Amino acid sequence: MNVAVAVRFRTWNIERVCFATGAVAAGALAAAACLPGALQFALWQDEVASARAIAEPQPLALLRHVARTESTPPLWYALAWVAHRFGVAIVDVRLLSVAAAALLASATAVAARRVVPRPAALLAGTAVALGYQFDFHGRELRAYELAALLAVALAVAASRGGTVLAAVVAAGSLTHYFFLFSVLAVLLWRPRLWRPIFAGLVPLALWSPLLLRQYAQHRFSFIGAFDLRAVATTYWLTFVRGQPHTAVVHTLAPLLLLAGVLVGALVLARGSNEGRLWALLAVVPVAAAALMWAAGLRVYDTRNLIVVGPFAAAAVVCLLAHLPRRTAAAGACALLMLVGTGYMRGNRTTPVPYDRIAAALVAEGWRQGAPIGVFGNVDALWGPLEWYLPQHPRLVPGGEGRHPVFVVAARGPSWRAVVRRAVAVRYVRQTLVARLGSPTALLGARTLVGMRAP
Repeated sequence: MNVAVAVRFRTWNIERVCFATGAVAAGALAAAACLPGALQFALWQDEVASARAIAEPQPLALLRHVARTESTPPLWYALAWVAHRFGVAIVDVRLLSVAAAALLASATAVAARRVVPRPAALLAGTAVALGYQFDFHGRELRAYELAALLAVALAVAASRGGTVLAAVVAAGSLTHYFFLFSVLAVLLWRPRLWRPIFAGLVPLALWSPLLLRQYAQHRFSFIGAFDLRAVATTYWLTFVRGQPHTAVVHTLAPLLLLAGVLVGALVLARGSNEGRLWALLAVVPVAAAALMWAAGLRVYDTRNLIVVGPFAAAAVVCLLAHLPRRTAAAGACALLMLVGTGYMRGNRTTPVPYDRIAAALVAEGWRQGAPIGVFGNVDALWGPLEWYLPQHPRLVPGGEGRHPVFVVAARGPSWRAVVRRAVAVRYVRQTLVARLGSPTALLGARTLVGMRAP
């Protein structure tokens, strides 16, 4: 009998060690996926907005800047600002997101073990490590990855209540406004937790006048009218960049994943009381955000709903764990193929090298005040060029009569017309940078003039 107990104890320890190793491996996989982009890619438009906030010299200036230009609360910016004050270069503050991505993958696996078997929990952690939204935002100078990590912390803290729950609610609600939908899920799960939750929302209440100022600036104008298909594809687009191109698969694949999440959430809810919490965290934020969108508040965006990703993954693997072994194995392989495809598609196209484009303009003789003709998405180019050009000039529309000597053109029909008039041409991946022989009116181009920064 003692031998049997010893063998059982040894087996239990081996299983725990293997699981811990797997959880750490999931975090390492996430870090390995995010780190190259964090270290190599140029800041893009939204990241430039973050960089400008982080560059503020004083804390109050930082808060004013966030209220004026951003659509999220200030906690992540404050953490980034502190890191920068301690000597971390602004672009390297992206490592906060890399760290959050690694912790998120490991934490998903460890926390999911409370509601699903160990192999399924590790599969959920792997899905979060490689899923598109997690990989993309895990290398960004933005708050999304931290918001997802705090959502997992919320699930753990909810079972404890008290001060821990209040602290997590405070941190999450000051990181991303959509975290409040996750808080709503916790209240639906256990209404008696309202005291620590309300205590945790006090800091957000103090920030709320500035929240209203942020919303009034209409930074969500790119979001159109309510679209049920966009809601139905939310879980798919969390793990895969874009939808399948084949007509039938394009429609069915996201719906199958949606069904898998919903059925898996039902299985989670029936399995245990804590499983019911995870089910609510997987479904309620999407449903609540969709209702707000249908009511006319245009704030629905897949990246804002990154907070549901870990719980959606747990729901799917819970469903797989309840299927016959062969079917479950096939489903696990399909899930790994899905997130692997999401990772590969997300990294198939290298981001625009804005830093090299700015360097090419300077190499061709660009100076302060010289007009730049732009063919392509001028709004995407505007902010990064301001950041990477010398002395951070303020770029403004050139107006009529301002004919450029310098041209930036995305790959397309405009290249030929520009090359014919150019005396010097540089190709920066899919972007052409040219210097013309003399100031020239360019049909179809928008002109930007670099004014001295205020």
